[in-house]
Amino acid sequence: MVFVSATPLEILPEWYLYPVFQILRVVPNKLLGIALQTMIPLGLMLIPFIESFNKFQNPFRRPVAMAAFLFGTFFTIYLGIGACLPIDKSLTLGLF
Repeated sequence: MVFVSATPLEILPEWYLYPVFQILRVVPNKLLGIALQTMIPLGLMLIPFIESFNKFQNPFRRPVAMAAFLFGTFFTIYLGIGACLPIDKSLTLGLF
């Protein structure tokens, strides 16, 4: 008796892992994909030091930190949406 198990293509991780799943799915070199994933916690550790010389606590008066936060947020949402789509439409989100 031969037991053959095939993982379905529609399998997805939990919703909070969609962006990192999309990184692994899109990057052709898996070692590069792992390196990109290690940059996520490193980037999060650098957030307090971005524009730390600025005496203002208001985020709207800290343009560099606010721009980095908004870019990271929108890029994460972009990757998360792309992870739900088939691989041929995942980078363009099916728009092109």
